[in-house]
Amino acid sequence: MSSNPARVIPVISVVVPVYNEEATVVILVNRLNDVFSKLQVDWELVFALDPCTDHTEDKILELIGAGFPIRLVKFSRRFGKPLSVIAGLRHCLGEACVVIDSDLQDPPELIGEMIDKWRDGNLVVIAQRTSRLGENFFYLKAAELFYWILDKFSEVKIPRNSGDFRLLDKRVVDEMLKIHERHGFLRGLTALVGFKTAIIPFQRNPRLAGKTQISVLGAVGIALDGIVPFSKAPIRLVLALGLVIFSAGLVSGLVFTIWGLFRGFSDNSGLHALLLSFWMLFGLTIGCLGIVGEYVLRCYEDSRGRPLFIVEKIVESENLMRKMQ
Repeated sequence: MSSNPARVIPVISVVVPVYNEEATVVILVNRLNDVFSKLQVDWELVFALDPCTDHTEDKILELIGAGFPIRLVKFSRRFGKPLSVIAGLRHCLGEACVVIDSDLQDPPELIGEMIDKWRDGNLVVIAQRTSRLGENFFYLKAAELFYWILDKFSEVKIPRNSGDFRLLDKRVVDEMLKIHERHGFLRGLTALVGFKTAIIPFQRNPRLAGKTQISVLGAVGIALDGIVPFSKAPIRLVLALGLVIFSAGLVSGLVFTIWGLFRGFSDNSGLHALLLSFWMLFGLTIGCLGIVGEYVLRCYEDSRGRPLFIVEKIVESENLMRKMQ
């Protein structure tokens, strides 16, 4: 572990959340090194590492020993990708920060174009996927639905088909880090703080090696993190459904009463319809409670004031290329 009392600011920071990516980290670092060598700018690489079950950490330590400008931030336990990104942003010192995944589906070679857009005055530069090669058909359709919901109901505009691959100016990072939310959804937080934004379209490649570390439940969690904190629509939908159900129940009750007064109450079809309506309303009620629960849960989690993440150790290369403030 190393520490430096002086504040240092490299020109560009690259934040990479990483978990079980031993097959790709070395290739990623070499490609980043090639990119920045051609650009002739100082840079640092911040690996935000969830404790791995493979040799990812060992590979990163070898890269640090080889002299690459790397800062390794390792957590005490697995906190997940969203919080890993937030932690990486807190530990980067650059005038601008690029967030990129370690699986090389997002090409590091696009960083040069991002920096050009940044130098033109854009404080946010977002890479937008025009295609997503090698991904599951049902996953793609679910992603389309997710972005449709965001587009229709989110309080902030989040570009469609945009992942976490983006460049953020230091001012943007500073403003984002003032938002102390446990379920940090980078795409939503970026849109929330605003600032001038540029879009760069690109074709996303298949994963270079290994398999995705995000489970189905994890993907659902990320989707909820994107919808719930940035939209009042789900909770208002519950209110609307409640009013509709109350009105429908009131009308149905009046119709059933009038029917019974004039035709008698011996017809069993009315009982069957009542039972069916009961089970439908029961399922709908449980679903609505789940939606309300998501909002309550997030309020409860944030109100406890627990740390968003816990860092076990920080390891830095002695050859970090720096500019003194």
